Amino acid sequence: MFIKMGENLMTYEKAMEKVMIENGGFAPLKLIYENIEKYRKNTGKTPDRTIQERAQRCFTRIAKGIYCTEEFAMQLEQDNKGYLEISSKNNVVFKPIKITQETERIGSQKIRIGHSTFRDKLINDLKQCPITHIDDTKLLIASHIKPWVLSNNEERLDVNNGFLLSPLFDKLFDKSVGLITFTDKKEILLSKRLKNNINKIGVIHRQIIEDLPVVGREEFLEYHRKYIFQG
Repeated sequence: MFIKMGENLMTYEKAMEKVMIENGGFAPLKLIYENIEKYRKNTGKTPDRTIQERAQRCFTRIAKGIYCTEEFAMQLEQDNKGYLEISSKNNVVFKPIKITQETERIGSQKIRIGHSTFRDKLINDLKQCPITHIDDTKLLIASHIKPWVLSNNEERLDVNNGFLLSPLFDKLFDKSVGLITFTDKKEILLSKRLKNNINKIGVIHRQIIEDLPVVGREEFLEYHRKYIFQG
């Protein structure tokens, strides 16, 4: 055990933050479980469950079971310095983005310039939310399938890495929630975590979304099902 003098009184949140900072600003839950006792003793009957609950409440979830500090999330979202790559064994590596003329231009004007281009492409191609059929662009959100913070520059601007969704379904699909996803057969999958609200969102589990654009998006959807969806 590596607890230093006085640090046995450190809160779970502070100890978890230290593990994340030690790992570069982010960490999978497994890494937190394995390293938190450097900073405080695990207490209670189910310490891993306590850690998971604290992570969900106090930190930014960037993929299934992976959380980061607020500073790291801001670095990814605002500074366009890099992206996270998840291996088949769920190892996570932060990779700096290769600087090109285009990424340098986008970076110098903040990444929302790139996001605006991405949204315009989606509106031009898709026109509406495939679930609600809302077509008022003021009510449509450009939703990345593989999240922005997990994507490299090419993926961030790839129109096949996105859907136009109305606000409710964008929120349910988002990386921080992950309560819906889609299959290559155009089925919508609903997470059991929706609980009492599962019957209130206007669709049912495995309902076919006829207008869902799937062709060209299969690889991104597979990623979403594997790393984002909270089944």
